[in-house]
Amino acid sequence: MFDSKKFTLQLIEPKIIRLTVIDGIELEQQDAKDMIAEALEMSGGSEYTILFDATKSGSISFEAREEFAKSKKRIAVAIVTNSLANKLLGNFFINFHKPSSSARIFSDEKMAIDWLRELVKEN
Repeated sequence: MFDSKKFTLQLIEPKIIRLTVIDGIELEQQDAKDMIAEALEMSGGSEYTILFDATKSGSISFEAREEFAKSKKRIAVAIVTNSLANKLLGNFFINFHKPSSSARIFSDEKMAIDWLRELVKEN
């Protein structure tokens, strides 16, 4: 597990990493770079998926979103939230920033993990 002042990364099973952000924070480009570097370390340098727990409120700068979108080793990101505002932000990220990996929004964590497992198997 990796804890910073703004986020936590936890390997929940091989190639699936849970990203949880601290409520009310703003993620900047350097935070995104740090997350990607830590995720790569957790995955042993191989491909990985992200289960993004977006149930908390906060903001992500344009530069941080761009950094997340171009992450090379990430197979997919599953954004889990029940918040309409966070769903809108997730859709904006997917449609505007066009991440280099698969991305979907879920309201059910189990469904999100199942989707990530399927993508891990395919790769």
